[in-house]
Amino acid sequence: MSLWLWILAGACLGLIAPPPIAWLMCRSRRAAREGLSGKGLRLTDGLTHVTVDGLDGRPVAVLVHGLTTPSWVFDAIAAGLVVQGWRVVRHDLWGRGGSAMPGKPQDRALFVRQLAEVIEAEAGEGPVLLVGYSMGAAISAAYAEAYPGRVRGLALLTPAGLGHRLDGFTRFCAATPLVGDWLWATFSGIGMRRQSRQAAARQGPSSTKNLQARMALETRTRGYRRAVLSSLRHMLAEDMAPTLKALDERSLPMLAVWGGEDGLIGPRPAKKLARVAPGAGQTTVEAAGHGLPHTHPREALKALTGFAAGL
Repeated sequence: MSLWLWILAGACLGLIAPPPIAWLMCRSRRAAREGLSGKGLRLTDGLTHVTVDGLDGRPVAVLVHGLTTPSWVFDAIAAGLVVQGWRVVRHDLWGRGGSAMPGKPQDRALFVRQLAEVIEAEAGEGPVLLVGYSMGAAISAAYAEAYPGRVRGLALLTPAGLGHRLDGFTRFCAATPLVGDWLWATFSGIGMRRQSRQAAARQGPSSTKNLQARMALETRTRGYRRAVLSSLRHMLAEDMAPTLKALDERSLPMLAVWGGEDGLIGPRPAKKLARVAPGAGQTTVEAAGHGLPHTHPREALKALTGFAAGL
């Protein structure tokens, strides 16, 4: 083999090898389920990890987490709601926590189907209080539009779907097939771990134990990074304004809770929500960033308590 062929072969190997090497260095989704409380539900698109707290017969609150943090991000809020007399249902979105990673676009249809099947299995027949965080707020709104009779009230914690800010690397990868996929598979884990550390430094103490270590482990789990990228390209690429407008016109009780220091969402979405859904209540936790549910759970619970009392 000539020198140039060796050089070409080396270059090809250098391009092909990093993503599968990164994949092989990650733990399996089965390993991710080990040690988790809760149970697995076999749904249409795969196994979903579900946690249920509180007594049977109580009113049901369903909590839907966001893009990167699994359902344990709600630990403190879930505990507070149980004390207040709620039965709390949480599940891990596809490719996060203990849930499987189906080979399908992570879009509205996929997430709404997962949520609908979880609610059908675990929430009884009555309407639920639906609480969505970040991307989970967009998913919750989409579900409320599709299943109006199943939602008594919709609470949106630092909601995505009305505009958000992305760093240049993430924006490029989300917008660029193939090259973006290669870059994301190779380098996104490093970037997400760095961003997680930076967010922790800005936002202060978290109610979630070992948050940094748990998030680092997520980025080293097969399917997780691919799930995040697919969600960026599909669910988070959708403008939720028409959905929220339709829900407001249907007089569904809604509350949005914003973080005053949220650099990911910023102030514009609150103004947009006021235009498209003037009937929705809004409140701001001034000292909170995008990690509101785990950095300021007491303030979030206070807002949820006041909202639920009026349902």
